Amino acid sequence: MSNWLGVDFGTSNSAAAYMAGGQVVHVELEEGRETIPTALFFDLYEKQVLSGRPANQALLDGVEGRYMRSLKSVLGTPLMKEQRVLLGQRTDFSEVITEFLRQLKARAEHFAGKAFDHVVAGRPVFFHRVDADRNRRAEQDLEACYHKAGFTQVHFMYEPEAAALESARDYQKGSVGLVVDIGGGTSDFTLFEAKEQGVRIIASNGVRVGGTDFDRQISYDHFMPLLGRGGQLTRRFAEGTIQAPAHIFSELATWEKIPFLYDEKTLQLAKGMERDAVERPLFARLVKVLERRLGHDLAFDAERTKIAHNEGSNHSLVDLSLIEAGLKTELTEEGLQNSLVRYGEQIAEAIQETLDAGGIAPQQVEAVVSVGGSSSMKIVTDAIQGCLPNVAVQQGDMFTSIVDGLAIATQNRA
Repeated sequence: MSNWLGVDFGTSNSAAAYMAGGQVVHVELEEGRETIPTALFFDLYEKQVLSGRPANQALLDGVEGRYMRSLKSVLGTPLMKEQRVLLGQRTDFSEVITEFLRQLKARAEHFAGKAFDHVVAGRPVFFHRVDADRNRRAEQDLEACYHKAGFTQVHFMYEPEAAALESARDYQKGSVGLVVDIGGGTSDFTLFEAKEQGVRIIASNGVRVGGTDFDRQISYDHFMPLLGRGGQLTRRFAEGTIQAPAHIFSELATWEKIPFLYDEKTLQLAKGMERDAVERPLFARLVKVLERRLGHDLAFDAERTKIAHNEGSNHSLVDLSLIEAGLKTELTEEGLQNSLVRYGEQIAEAIQETLDAGGIAPQQVEAVVSVGGSSSMKIVTDAIQGCLPNVAVQQGDMFTSIVDGLAIATQNRA
């Protein structure tokens, strides 16, 4: 008999679970932990590949190597075929993602004491909403990675539908609910009706907005100006000044693009901007960040800042002394909301589209189940309440609701 594993391969965090004795069993992917960061570190000294929290720690400890995170974001894009030399071999993102899934599978098998050769794998409703071909390629890319990792059969399930399957057990038959899943890379929505056994999916929708977008915007708006974003460069062969090119700052604020900036071409570009800058100290910081490979450290600072505000912290000064002693920037609640307001608008629009697609009026929705690492952010709760002002929002388990539903769905595949 085949053994099925439910896998929630997330942009920021991943989890795995299976059924045993009619109950969901969460895999302990690290000691005492049921989720791990979706990250890899290629340790050049020890010639080994670390995943999860050890990967994060190796980066923060300054170990010589290459750090990869936000792997899911590159599915279906040309970056999948971009090759880099890692541990002495030319490797593309397909192999990087496969390695992460291979390690996750091995940990699950060690924990359960049995092999898993089949998988119910979560996926967003849209990897890429505006490009149907790229969306299809993304699923094909991910399926190929699962197969290369050792799974002989792969069945995909929309992540919010998995969360609906898990949460519907708490609702009366006939109740209509909405799952709002704000993940690291996408926001997904599923309208469902609770049934005696399982759920009836009414409509599903998604938008490519998630926690890593929030991190990027915080970094781009509030950290990158300290490195020269928006600064002026003197023209070398004409009068006046021009604005520094924005793409380098955009990429330095984007998790999955940071590793590609650590090359001589980018460093020389930054040094050229420093030479021509009206305010040279700003661009000197940019050069330092690239030389010392501090891009991911800045991204972690942006993520921590987001989490602190999400938890109600009133601290508005962000310590950036890793770049320069005493360097700080202010991020008020108003500044954060101004940076993220457009994402809240996109989430609200997608919720309304989901209601319209299902032919469901707001007053018919009896419950909203909110899951995902960024689901409790103010821009998200404001978007939900704007569309469904009379419905209470229930916070599901941020990190395991989806994998619980995926594990439950394996019962129908065995």
